Formats: sequence, structure tokens, C-alpha cells
Amino acid sequence: MAGIAVSWVVRCAPLFYRSMHRLQQHAQATAAELLSKAIATIDADMQPSSLMSPLMPAAIIDAQSHLLPFEERLLDVVQHGHLHQISQRPRLDLRYENEVADVARARRLDKGALVHLASHSECWQRQTLSGVIPKKVLARFSEDDYGIYENLVYARLLDKIERHLWGRLLALKDLQATLSQALEFYQSKEIDYRLSREVCRLWGMTFDQNATSKASELLSKTLETLQRLHKTISGLQQSGLYMLVSRQVQVTGSLHLTNILSHDPHYRHLAILWSLLEKTTQSSRTTPEERFRQNQYLAHAYSRYAGLVLRHALYPYLHGRDEGIWAGRVIRLQQDELEWRLVSVASSEQSGDETLLTVVPWLSSTPGLEALQQIPGDRFIAWPAIGQEPQQAAYQENWIALSPLDMYCVERFGQLIDRVLYRKVLQSYGRPLTKMPAKVLALADGVSGLHVDHQMHVLKVREVVSSERVDELKKALIAANATQQGDALELLNQEILALETCPVCKEKAGLVFQSPAGFRANCSKCGTERYLRQQRGQLVFDQIVAGNMDFTSLGRRAFSMQI
Repeated sequence: MAGIAVSWVVRCAPLFYRSMHRLQQHAQATAAELLSKAIATIDADMQPSSLMSPLMPAAIIDAQSHLLPFEERLLDVVQHGHLHQISQRPRLDLRYENEVADVARARRLDKGALVHLASHSECWQRQTLSGVIPKKVLARFSEDDYGIYENLVYARLLDKIERHLWGRLLALKDLQATLSQALEFYQSKEIDYRLSREVCRLWGMTFDQNATSKASELLSKTLETLQRLHKTISGLQQSGLYMLVSRQVQVTGSLHLTNILSHDPHYRHLAILWSLLEKTTQSSRTTPEERFRQNQYLAHAYSRYAGLVLRHALYPYLHGRDEGIWAGRVIRLQQDELEWRLVSVASSEQSGDETLLTVVPWLSSTPGLEALQQIPGDRFIAWPAIGQEPQQAAYQENWIALSPLDMYCVERFGQLIDRVLYRKVLQSYGRPLTKMPAKVLALADGVSGLHVDHQMHVLKVREVVSSERVDELKKALIAANATQQGDALELLNQEILALETCPVCKEKAGLVFQSPAGFRANCSKCGTERYLRQQRGQLVFDQIVAGNMDFTSLGRRAFSMQI
């Protein structure tokens, strides 16, 4: 018995894995279709002059929350028991076959039975004076034939319905997860109120709390109905007529309306359901040329969506514009074909713009992260992360999730941008200004925030220097033909001024130098703590809120990075 069981498992394992693979592919295709609809809807409503919400559009949720016409008709057919009647009491045909069989088995003789018996002596039991006693005769047997056209339509219709309902359930579960996550931001006590307020602000552009609750209730009701229908169809596929019809035979071409499909009180509903389901799925059937054009449009729409999320993430720095000044330098968000670049615009002393960050939007249903070889650290792939569990970190290596179903999408890009801009400023903190004129060093002696090394002719900016002192020192440097040092001194001071602004509450948090090359900047209003410190010979920057750096509860407001 054990050997039989092992043999059965070996035979069935490939079928099981193929079935699971098909289900996974179907799940990915359904999620990709829902994402494409959301991206296209956002792209159609996008205005260059305003920042709309990058989260799931209300139109998509409204459209998906109601039963489709096909599903309403299916529900009615199931409630009236038409499919169950077909399964239990199907129409069938009789199939006749001729076979030479023992007399005991023969119930009806074929027309040519006597001729056959006369010419086949091997079928005789014995011969008597009055005739032949047969051992075998040519008999006619009849069998029930369930493979008629109407039953084939029934079986293939169940297959089509099951695939449709499975896809719908996956899409609705994704939407339900998004709505549940939105309600969690309204109600959860574990999420920082500042993160909750910001996400609810973005979500509120589409739904308020009451509308979200109502949409969630309607979606749950529709989901429950479709789950019942799917359970019913799956039950019909495991019993009755479906098990008696070959799975290899398909219905090709248009449906042929036979008398049974047209007039039978139960079978006639099959033709109606078949037609409604064809109309429901017809929109997804496209020619290769149409699919190519659609993919091109979606690639550009996804790129524009990435730009929308980046503008939201850059709002603390650029206030909704594509260019602005922060920490003494001009930063600009610009599009290069499908890619987006965050650049530091060249000043008069610089030879060209410096690219701080490059985001490459990639609209793909690839579920896993691939190892990227020889890719610059400032280049990130933004992809929908279909089939991935929600990431606990803002991003992983050079991959960052980008999807309107993700409530954290702006927070993820916000933390990425915060890290990029802060790293640029922190790399120059405490950088010595060399070849300083002796007169300027003497003038800088005793100025708060400056460290002077007369022997090495070096000046360091460690804390904020008053604007009057900076102007005085810059004029002295220009007079001493050290204009470059004067501009560098002003830039370093503006960078420290930017660091003094608390990124959480925007209040001023005094920056205090800490030996040998770090600082602390603690905000007395919101309690945010920021430290630049040396750890094992490397500078590390920590931004801590209430003693915590968890992304899921704080978003972009807390993180740690090596400089």
C-alpha cells in the first residue's frame, strides 16, 4: 500500500505544481490588470498645475465594488438551481456498440447475429440435430453518452466562470486590503499621528473616513457574494455531470444554439451566461498591435505617475514645484524620457549639473527582486512589487515599490529623497576650508560656530554662524582674492542652517558640535533626535523619533544611514 501511495504522489505532483503555477500566473495577471486600470485613471485626471492623490482612485473602487451584469445573472441562475439541475439530471444520448459476447451477457441481438453465428463455429457451444446452441453471439449494447454538445458547453462554461470569479476575488481582496489599511491609519494607535495625518490627507483627496467605511462595507458584501458563487461553481466541478464530460474537448468558435440550448428550461440559461461572460472578457482581448500600443501608453503613464509621487515626496523641499533652493543649492526634478532625475544645478564655479538620484519606473509583474550587478548607488528601479508582501523597510537595495495600492508609496520615496539630500549635506559637514588668508583667520578668531587652525591655515564651520559674520568674512575673502573660499563658507553655513530645521515639525532645533566630527540636533517641540557620530571609523547619521526608527509606524520621519 505504501508503494502505491508513493507512486500516486509521484504521478500527481507534476499536475499539482502546474496547477499552482497557473494560479500564480492568473493572480499576477489580475493584479497587473487592476494596477493598469488605476494608473490609467490617475493619468487621465492628472493636472500639471496641481498635485492630485497618488493613491487608489475612487472610480476604480466604485467600479469594482458592484456586481457585474454577468455576476448578477449568475447569482440568479444559481439561486434558482438551474446549474444544479443540469448537473444532477443532464440530457444525454444513447451510444450503441456491437460486440461478440457470452450469451449470458447479451440482452439484445444485432441484426446480423444469425449470419455471424453461422459463419463462426468458434462461437458454438455445441451442435444438435435441431440446430446450434451458441456460446457467444453478436450482441448490441447501449451506453449513456454524456458528451453531447450541450453538456460540453456546460462543462466549459463552469471552467470559464471559475477563472473569472477567481480573478475577481483576487482583485477585490487587493482593494479590500487597501481600504483596510486606510481605515487602520484613521484608527490605529500604533502608527505615529504625523504619519497617519499625512497619509489620511493624501487618501482624503479620494475618500474621507465615512466614505472609506461605506466603500469597505460594500466591497465586503460583494466579496462575500462572489466567494459563495465561487464555492458553488467549485462544488459543481467536483460532482455530477462535470466529472462525466471529457476535459480535453473544447468549445471552439461561436456558440451554436441547439434546440436544447434554446428551449430547455435549464439549459437555455447556459447560452445567456456564455454570452454575458464573453462580453465581460471581450475588453481584455486585443491584437498584438493594440497590445503593443497599450503597453507603450502604460509605460509612459507609469513614468508620469512616478513623477507625481516624486513631487509629493519632494514637497518639503520644493513645495510642489520642479525646482527650488535648499541648503544653499538649487535642486531640480527633471524627466529624461521615462526616467526621473533629481539634480543639483551647477553654480558658476561648477562645470555641470550633479545627478543626486535617478529613478527608473518599470511597469512589470515580476514578483521577485533580481540581483542588480554594477548599478550605481544613486540609481533605483521603481516597480509595482506585484505578489510581494508589504516591505517593512522603505526600499531594498536598489528596488523601491511604486503602486497606488501602497499607502506608503509617498513615504517610501520621501525617505529615499531625505537620505539622498541629507547625505549630500552631511558629507560636507566639518569639511575644512584650506589655504585661508591669515587676515581672514584672525578675523574669524572667536566667532561662534567656527574653528580656526592658524598653523594649517584651515577654517571649519561646525555650528551656525550669524549672517552678519558670514558676510564680513566673505567680503574679506573676496578682497584677499579667495572668492572660492568665500562661496564655500557661505554654502557650508547654509547647509548647517538647513540641518537646524527639524524635518518632522519644521521648528528650529539647535545644532551642537560633538567631538571629534559629529553633532546633535534635538528638537524640543516634537522630540526628534538627530546625531552624526563616528562608529568604527565611519560616520553614521541617526534620526530618531520617540526612541523609534520603525518605518511602518513613522514613515520617512526616522532612519539611520552610513555617510
